[in-house]
Amino acid sequence: MKNRLLPFLCILSLVACTTPVLIPPQTAIHAPHQQPVQSEAAKKLQMAEAKWQQTKPVHYSYTLQRTCFCPREYNHPIEIRVLNGVVQKAMLPLEQEPLPSVRMDEALTINDLFMLLHKAVDKKAASIDVKYDWKYGYPSSIAIDWEKKMADEETYFTARGLRAR
Repeated sequence: MKNRLLPFLCILSLVACTTPVLIPPQTAIHAPHQQPVQSEAAKKLQMAEAKWQQTKPVHYSYTLQRTCFCPREYNHPIEIRVLNGVVQKAMLPLEQEPLPSVRMDEALTINDLFMLLHKAVDKKAASIDVKYDWKYGYPSSIAIDWEKKMADEETYFTARGLRAR
């Protein structure tokens, strides 16, 4: 009798181990819906960008100054005129001449500055310090340290004097 009962018990124990336990729907445990965690910088960016989208002029001008570990002339301010989100004119006020065409990618719109900040948040830059304009919401001061242990790769911009045209 023992010889016949042993295979039956072995099969029964295998089935018991592999049979799923069903929880009736009324007692099922549901995990709470979790929102993605947003950094403080991401929250401030989202609020400022929403303000900019509501208040941005169609035609505006402003002065952008970059500070970097690069040749001195790249740190000079640029006066930028924007129409419908496109740079119409970029001038070097200290030199009283247009920004050279090979440097036109330095003439950033306010939307370009927001894109730079989104990139910093998405890439989890080591440090992001931004001040936003109280009236329009655009980033008036940007300091990004992309890599904590790397020297001279920081990004600094100052945007000032925005005027609706």
